[in-house]
Amino acid sequence: MISIGKGLRCTIVFCLFHFGMQAQNKEVVRQSLFWVRYYNQFSFSKNWTWHNEFEDRRFFKANQQHHFILHSRLHYRFSPQTDFAFGLTYSIQSPQYPDAKVDLVVPELRPVQEINYVHSITERWTLMHRLRLDARFIHSNNGEQLLDGYDFNWRIRYRVLANCRLSKKESKLPANLKLSNELMLNAGSKIINNQFDQNRLYVGLEQGLNKNVALELGYLHWYQQRPSGYQFFDREIIRFTVYNKIEILP
Repeated sequence: MISIGKGLRCTIVFCLFHFGMQAQNKEVVRQSLFWVRYYNQFSFSKNWTWHNEFEDRRFFKANQQHHFILHSRLHYRFSPQTDFAFGLTYSIQSPQYPDAKVDLVVPELRPVQEINYVHSITERWTLMHRLRLDARFIHSNNGEQLLDGYDFNWRIRYRVLANCRLSKKESKLPANLKLSNELMLNAGSKIINNQFDQNRLYVGLEQGLNKNVALELGYLHWYQQRPSGYQFFDREIIRFTVYNKIEILP
């Protein structure tokens, strides 16, 4: 498993890479968005859980939709610290600019698999690692209309998330501070100029309303390379999440 030292070193490297990319003389488009997400988790047993996410991503400008995405994954916990998950993501990608003249919406199917590992650093701090592999089937298009077939590429994602418990351990209304960094890399025969896909830095506050429902508000900085290799999106995002845990135990 990934040690604390290795995880922290990876985080530092990712941060340096993130800001180093921005310092270069590239074509960078800056945008502001907000994401609204509903995340439910069905527990069937101590080992099996089913996770579902519904997220609407929109530009602040004109409240124009940028992306709608649905994740569904089945998780199996094979140790107190480790679980494995597999599932499917479906998304529809709207234009990358809120004032785009061509309103092309591109569907994507994405089988995913991931492994998660969590360990404690102190009594309040835990570190969570996630390694995910996306198999992306993006509907072929010419920028103006959909074509027959799908384009395929792999995407490798590594995220490290530090969680700080702000409330007392026995509190019925838990509160947490979250800090995360995620690096995504592209792979495949059609990936030429953008092996680096994107980097996401996130800070958020989660507040429990009861044992089954929690709310989270956070800020996400998303830096993404376009297929051209020299064009980038620099996005500032406000994300609001509703978490819902549902137990279906025998």
